[in-house]
Amino acid sequence: MRADGIPKSFQLAGHTIKVSFIPKTKWKNGKDAIGMWLPDEYRIEIVNGLSPTSRQQVFCHELMHALLDVACYHKMSEDEILVDRLAHLLAQAMTSFA
Repeated sequence: MRADGIPKSFQLAGHTIKVSFIPKTKWKNGKDAIGMWLPDEYRIEIVNGLSPTSRQQVFCHELMHALLDVACYHKMSEDEILVDRLAHLLAQAMTSFA
């Protein structure tokens, strides 16, 4: 686990999901994206250099994509508004654990 609470990897349905921080100079996921769920590789990529709260929010957003895809809710995973709303709720829950 990293200091910001984002894991280096975790398990979903028997798959190991790796979480990588990519330097901006090596980012290949588009200039407007700051995070990406790569389902064929079971990997979440996040651009390096974000603030801690932004990193957590981006991680939760990509995690929601991963959860929905692994659960075979692919259409829901394509709904960016739904994914973002669920990610905001998840991020708030995770950062407010007592």
